[in-house]
Amino acid sequence: MIENSESLLPRGEIRAFTLGVEDESLNEMDRLLQTLGIQVVGKVNAPVRRINAGTYFGIGKLEEIKNQAEVEGGGTDVFIMDVELSPRQLQNVEKALGKPVLDRAGVILEIFSRHARTRESKTQVELAKLQYILPRLVRLWSHFERQRGGGGGGGGGANRGMGEKQIEVDRRLVKKRIGILKQHLLEIEKERRVQRGSRNNLMKVALVGYTNAGKSTLLNALTESKVLVEDKLFATLDATVRALNPDSHPPVVAIDTVGFIQNIPTSLIASFKSTLEEITEADLIVHVVDASSDHAREQYETTREVLKELKCEDKETMVVLNKMDLLKGPGRINQSRAVIPGAYRLSALDQAAVRALRAKILDHFKAKMQVWDLVIPYTEGKLLSKIQQFGAVGQTRYLEKGIFLQVKLDESLAKKLGVQKHATNPKSK
Repeated sequence: MIENSESLLPRGEIRAFTLGVEDESLNEMDRLLQTLGIQVVGKVNAPVRRINAGTYFGIGKLEEIKNQAEVEGGGTDVFIMDVELSPRQLQNVEKALGKPVLDRAGVILEIFSRHARTRESKTQVELAKLQYILPRLVRLWSHFERQRGGGGGGGGGANRGMGEKQIEVDRRLVKKRIGILKQHLLEIEKERRVQRGSRNNLMKVALVGYTNAGKSTLLNALTESKVLVEDKLFATLDATVRALNPDSHPPVVAIDTVGFIQNIPTSLIASFKSTLEEITEADLIVHVVDASSDHAREQYETTREVLKELKCEDKETMVVLNKMDLLKGPGRINQSRAVIPGAYRLSALDQAAVRALRAKILDHFKAKMQVWDLVIPYTEGKLLSKIQQFGAVGQTRYLEKGIFLQVKLDESLAKKLGVQKHATNPKSK
């Protein structure tokens, strides 16, 4: 049986030869493979006018790449296709090249698999990985057998090959495991809903952006906390929640989220549904962009596309160009202004700039606050406590029917607290 712990890549030190259709994406693939500790010994950009149904790239091109890899790559261990291949294409390409092959989706899944740390992210990644493996089982079964060194034991049974019966057994076991993982995710989603329910009365800011844009570093700076920060793609796979300012009215929490990337496998988006819902329920999105990247605009657009898939493209959004400290010279700094006009520019390492951004975020919510004149019956102590906790109380008077409060509250928060039925004269100021 193929276990989730199995790598989709050969074991040990790996030398890879990459083939893609676009320079920018191929360069990004270099960084993805670097994250996995894989050495790129050669790469070819081969734009495709018409996709070959059986092999994606033409047979002639694959033969050319095979020969080139033998000359340039020497001991190439694996070919990386910087496109998403169908199960049949993957099998045919591997047969043509005579080496293990992994496509872009497989590489991203492998990175997610290695970086998953919590029960939730491990479950999400294992589900996506098995859904990727299932239709490719014939090819992967023989691939893993080669990694293991054969069937084990003596006699002819060790050399019989995979056999249809064993593949069918594996297929049933994978399907069963997928069913179990889906059930686990349903339970995790329930836990997530309970956690989000406890934050119903808080205003939420979701930090989103391309992977390695510096979201975790910015979250640490904004909230003065210590979230794991690594200079790696997909270092963060779990949503992390921290108070932006515990003493602010209304209270605001900031949420770090998983980074996005071009052509992210749809199975991963589906598996990370409960994590990504943190974005859909946010009151404000802070879209973090790496200003030092030569592809900052493209990365910005990729994130926008994912937000569109999540139906969050119309949410109020504040764009932040991060890593401005890495821009050397006035020319690069001036160019950054044109990347996303109107974006707030900073370095997450600049404390003064981070404080200014925090104030800007809090002012965003304060501007939405309205002045409410409320009379809270003496019997509704819980409601009174919540209003004092989440609103900015001005005047207070004790009347025969209850306590009169003049309080500033965000309208959406007022609805969550259910104070409309107690409002005697709400008005904006």
